[in-house]
Amino acid sequence: MKRRSVKRFGTGADMAGFAAGFFEAALREKSRGKFLVAISGGRTPAGLFKKLSALPLPWDRVVFFMADERLVPLSSPDSNFGAARRALFSRIKIPAANLRPVKNGAAAYEKELLKETGDSGRLDLIFLGLGEDGHTASLFPGSPVLHERGRFVSAARAPRGARPEKRVTLTLKALNRARALVLMASGPGKKKIFERAARGDRSIPAGRLRPRGGLHLLYSERI
Repeated sequence: MKRRSVKRFGTGADMAGFAAGFFEAALREKSRGKFLVAISGGRTPAGLFKKLSALPLPWDRVVFFMADERLVPLSSPDSNFGAARRALFSRIKIPAANLRPVKNGAAAYEKELLKETGDSGRLDLIFLGLGEDGHTASLFPGSPVLHERGRFVSAARAPRGARPEKRVTLTLKALNRARALVLMASGPGKKKIFERAARGDRSIPAGRLRPRGGLHLLYSERI
């Protein structure tokens, strides 16, 4: 891995502003061709989406994949894509063809990803959140998907009691091929688990992130 950086912020808005600036810089650095991004759901990315929606970027060059998704209709309040559409996609001028929701399960989504990346599976930038149990994307502690070595996308299940349980997620193989990966967490309830992720504690899923490009870990004291 080329770089690992850890940055801490007082507020979620400050962290979101930094993350949006990072997005803009990475997009402009890749001056030609498509800019391939994967994003997650949850509360933390909402601030990032708000900041991004205000930026006058060349959105026609950006292709958005989902780092993970719950297998529910896109109109469901539980859909990660639906949340991103409401907070970001509906507020920017981006071709519909550049938005890649999960529609037909893991195998079909992997095929779509590999078609776009020329079979490398390498995305330019991935934004992930962090759960209090150390999960990221839909890679949960104890999940067999953590040991997947061949696939870039896999079916997954949330822990018992979490709903909806059935998910699709990028695997560690896909996450760790990214040119840059940003892990974001906020609030006192995630401070300790963030520190473990920042140390690269492999006993939690987020601690296994070791992308070939840079890994940037962002934490804000307040949501």
